[in-house]
Amino acid sequence: MSKGSKSLLFFSSSLALMGALCTGMLFSGCSGPQVKQQSYATLKTDRTFEEDMPTLWKAIEAALEKHRIIDRDPDEVSVIELKKLTKRTLKTDWIYGRSRDKYQEYTVNDLPRTVYLQTRFKYFITAKTVMGGVNVQVDVTEEIEKLNSDGTSLGYSKSDEPDSSRASDLLDQIQRSIRSAAP
Repeated sequence: MSKGSKSLLFFSSSLALMGALCTGMLFSGCSGPQVKQQSYATLKTDRTFEEDMPTLWKAIEAALEKHRIIDRDPDEVSVIELKKLTKRTLKTDWIYGRSRDKYQEYTVNDLPRTVYLQTRFKYFITAKTVMGGVNVQVDVTEEIEKLNSDGTSLGYSKSDEPDSSRASDLLDQIQRSIRSAAP
């Protein structure tokens, strides 16, 4: 290999390396601190209740009475029709709160600090009749608000691992609603 070709090869590989480093710095500079997640055990997102569909659906509605429901399928049904249904779904609008497991770290006076991020989530609930009762599946769509290094919002982005404790808590609320309505 000649001196000219070695020099050209070195120059082109150096240029490629510089381009990769500059691109990495550009994208990492605008993304803010990295979002971290606590390692909690994954909780169940479904439960089978030993109830009929009308009783269980009333408990689901009671558990979600403080939240805006944007879709029910089927939408309007009577108690008699509800007894005949084998499946019904419900979807909520965004519910805002603070994340229980996702956070960003920063330092002040050389001391580490943690800020748990704002979150918004939607419930998608499916109730299906099964042998012995009704199975309720709670799927959670979660978005977290990432922060820039100066604390300003970078907007919401979908979480790859939604917090399973939200679904578990809702199933517990449904269970309490059933018990409180019992004669």
